Amino acid sequence: MDLSQFHTVLFDWFKSNGRVLPWREKDNPKAQQKANSKPYGLTLRDHSLATYFTNAWHRDPYRVVISELMLQQTQVDRVLPKFKSFLKKWPTVNDLARAKLSEIMIEWQGLGYNRRARFLHEMAKIVMKDHKGVFPTTEQELLTLPGIGLYTARAMLAFAYGKDVGVVDTNIQRIFARLMLGCEPNDKHAQTKEFVVMIDSAVPKGKGDPWNQALMDFGALVCTGRSPKCETCVLQHMCKANFDAKKVGKAFYVELLLHQRKEKTFSTNSAKVKQPFHTTNRYFRGRIVDKLREGSTHMQLLRDYLTKNHSLTDKVRFGNIIEQLMKDKLITIRGSIVSLD
Repeated sequence: MDLSQFHTVLFDWFKSNGRVLPWREKDNPKAQQKANSKPYGLTLRDHSLATYFTNAWHRDPYRVVISELMLQQTQVDRVLPKFKSFLKKWPTVNDLARAKLSEIMIEWQGLGYNRRARFLHEMAKIVMKDHKGVFPTTEQELLTLPGIGLYTARAMLAFAYGKDVGVVDTNIQRIFARLMLGCEPNDKHAQTKEFVVMIDSAVPKGKGDPWNQALMDFGALVCTGRSPKCETCVLQHMCKANFDAKKVGKAFYVELLLHQRKEKTFSTNSAKVKQPFHTTNRYFRGRIVDKLREGSTHMQLLRDYLTKNHSLTDKVRFGNIIEQLMKDKLITIRGSIVSLD
């Protein structure tokens, strides 16, 4: 593939279709106010890449890491209001480090996966204590912080420090799997170290930040998981998945993809019966934390609440869930009183 053509086509698409989101803006109050006012109504159409993205400045890594942890397995629509209110309450890493965990948990309500809130709190305290309030700037150091995995570390390197690294999220992995290999991201060929190296090697020099942002938006808006817009895709003329589809008589890859899904059948014996979410431990964990956001309570009252309002009647299961929440450091028990602090 001609990488220079790939870069040009994607950046051209991004200029007209890229989303202006508050965590992408520079530390510029006017720019942030504009992004906050109409997060989906604006695109980069009125910006040039040279002025909107530049490696001459570095975004605040604190804002970047908050957005990245909030966005993990959570839709952008749900994150937008929380991101703004979170930063209003704790505008700096020092503010967050000094906050009570219970306060952070209350603010986190609605985002799910409550351990991310604890990770952020622990991370802030470590940054203040061990790094003098300055976030690390290397992948190795970032990986030592709570809640930071390889993806988040690379996202911080690209988006906060302008490093030329590939940020392999689900959107970017999907694009490269289809474009370069002609397969879906769960294929074994898209799970290798060589695949990650290929993504890294495609990053245009000096443009790691806008490149990864462009790929993320393209994966979210065009090369989507279930119904990719192959017919209008600006990369269709260089996409291996599209070429392979035409070899078997399909005009576009999306037709082949949907056809394969219809043909895929499962025997009754091998089919997995999905457990209703409202009966899972994760659901009950969330209801316990939500109840404690209202304030501390007696253990028996908490169990009665779960029994009456959410049909959790198994005492042993309740005890196991409480024990796991304690291990995850999301709740504290003093005597018979349960709280978030």
